[in-house]
Amino acid sequence: MSRVMWFRGWLVLLCVLILGACNDEIQLSKGNIGRLNDSGIVMGHFSKDGTKLVTFDNQKQIQVWNVADQQVEFTVPKDKTPEFVRDIALSEDLQMLVIASETELAFWSLSKGKLVTKVAFGGVTPGAVITAMAISPKNDKAIVAMADGTINMADLHTQINNRFAPHSRPVQHVFWDDKGELFVTGAQDGKLALWKFGSAEPIFMKEFDHRVTSVAVSDDFSALFASDALNEQVVTSLTDGQSISELQYMSRFKVFRKALFIKGSELLATSSSKSHLSIWNTQNGEELGTWQINFVHDGATIVDMYAADRHTLLTLSSDGILEAWTLNALAQR
Repeated sequence: MSRVMWFRGWLVLLCVLILGACNDEIQLSKGNIGRLNDSGIVMGHFSKDGTKLVTFDNQKQIQVWNVADQQVEFTVPKDKTPEFVRDIALSEDLQMLVIASETELAFWSLSKGKLVTKVAFGGVTPGAVITAMAISPKNDKAIVAMADGTINMADLHTQINNRFAPHSRPVQHVFWDDKGELFVTGAQDGKLALWKFGSAEPIFMKEFDHRVTSVAVSDDFSALFASDALNEQVVTSLTDGQSISELQYMSRFKVFRKALFIKGSELLATSSSKSHLSIWNTQNGEELGTWQINFVHDGATIVDMYAADRHTLLTLSSDGILEAWTLNALAQR
């Protein structure tokens, strides 16, 4: 090995050690605030205001939780739970629980604790199953995405459904704006698009070289974050589709599973497949640090995140652990 290569190797190692020391100096985690169960969480979502959680666990049980005291408020009867649960969501007004099976959405009234109705959906390809769904803020519309790339734009009041297939692979990410007029889709074909409800022509579309693995939309619907399966992670303006920044990090590549824009700040939180939480500056793509979540089992990951403001972040892990993080500590950097 030449002296130049030896020196470069030590320089890289020194940089890694320095960055690791910087991360250790800033303690973001306030620790666990509760563990929901011992069986583990397959799927979980915070409500829009962060006061509730809906989870689907390894015992195939769907439950709605009060975040403040980690108490169960509603459990879907086992005989009413679909054999295959594809997605779950709480309506913005917290009145409705929506469960997606392979071919239909089931709407549950939380105040009455009963099933209200079921609505069937399909793709342009026979046998296509639901891969993602999102209910509009006023509960009057639904976007139901399918494994064959189909998008269903359904008006739940008129029962009119416009179906089109802008993607060629499973669509796994769907987000509404706060008015229920625009929505974003991201799919395994590498395409990410902004749409107006009722129109099959995208406002803009971005294509990645690899499948889209993680998507987040800012609370005011002005920006989105997207990551492909390899090494492209970008923050993009939702007003004109122009790039704002690209995430910068030293590793060859990172795996991005979940992402969240921190309301009232320029921060972005992302999770990895290796029990890690990272915080980024969205304006220049700088990595502010990476921290390890508390876990019980090796391979535990973050399944969802919530931040009411720029001060505190909540994470829910696949171990069922709720953990709080103090983002104010980042002001030291």
